Amino acid sequence: MISIGNVFDKIIGVLNAIGTGWIFVMMMLIVSDVFMRFVFNSPIRGVPLIITMSIIAIVFLQLADALRAGRLTRSDMVISRLLSNRPLVGYSLQGAFHFAGVFVFSILLWYSVHPLMKAWRLDSYDGTDGEFTLPEWPIKAVIVLGAAVCLVQFFRHFLRDLSALRKVNKDDE
Repeated sequence: MISIGNVFDKIIGVLNAIGTGWIFVMMMLIVSDVFMRFVFNSPIRGVPLIITMSIIAIVFLQLADALRAGRLTRSDMVISRLLSNRPLVGYSLQGAFHFAGVFVFSILLWYSVHPLMKAWRLDSYDGTDGEFTLPEWPIKAVIVLGAAVCLVQFFRHFLRDLSALRKVNKDDE
């Protein structure tokens, strides 16, 4: 049976794979630019802009997968000891961390939607006219998508922590 959680995990995996592929494309673009600059003294136009915008998109594509897999930066040494020795404190601290993530990504999502709509409506571009330009809205859309997915993933972790806290409390009684 297919659950919503499994579908969501697949979506996160696909976004992560897109981010990984994007990294390889960036690497090939950078190597090509360096080669063209060195051999022909003619760099590829727009590479700095593409790389700058790509880094932002890649972070937002891969952040939820890092969170899901437990690879988001945190002090595992402290948390793992607390979870095994003092589970009530450990799950409370972990739940507070995940709730803070829900809060931060709610704010990030809230303040990212308006710039996306504005970039779409105005059809605005980044770069230098006559040199190289890219539309702004696709990167802003990736930011909104990544923030929304990460918000949901933080919320899933928070619910899991609450469930673990209930179980610990029930076991202590």
